[in-house]
Amino acid sequence: MRAVALCLVVAFTTLINCKVCLARETYVQASARLAAQAITENLVRADLETELFRLTNEFRASKGLRALRVDDVMRDDARAHALDMLQQGRVGHVASTGHDFDSRMNALKGGPMVMPVMGENAARVSKPGEVNAAMAGKLFQQWVNSAPHRKALLSRDFVKLAVGAVSKGGQLYADQIFTGPEVQTNMGRAVPQESGSIY
Repeated sequence: MRAVALCLVVAFTTLINCKVCLARETYVQASARLAAQAITENLVRADLETELFRLTNEFRASKGLRALRVDDVMRDDARAHALDMLQQGRVGHVASTGHDFDSRMNALKGGPMVMPVMGENAARVSKPGEVNAAMAGKLFQQWVNSAPHRKALLSRDFVKLAVGAVSKGGQLYADQIFTGPEVQTNMGRAVPQESGSIY
């Protein structure tokens, strides 16, 4: 009887722990929720995303570098992280879920085995009045004036860029996600076998 009672306690504890696990939001779920919230609450600034993208490629061109292509795949995560920073009232690469940049990208891209080279710039600027292109220019200048952010802007390793920008109450938060060429892999593809070979 004691063994049965012990088994029931273990089973009940396991069930409770599973419910706690199920209640936790994964980073992919959090990112999707935040991206949708940014649009629903009309916080996304697509005009300033376009401006920050333009400024990036203009800056790269001034240094003789090729232009980056728009990365529509990562745009929602850039918007999600921009909103996450706004809600936290701070700038950084760690999400409110506790995921740093690498773990965020691993979750979204399917793990380190298939990840391209990636990087991120994040910033905010605030002032009373209208959030406009001039504010986006000031925000961009923060990246230019910061050695690690400038390095990302001018890296030859990147080929695509996603920009997320959100504004609220005179504050502009922006996130850039840079992506290198996709990793080539034979995973998921049939590899032809030699005739007569036995495996």
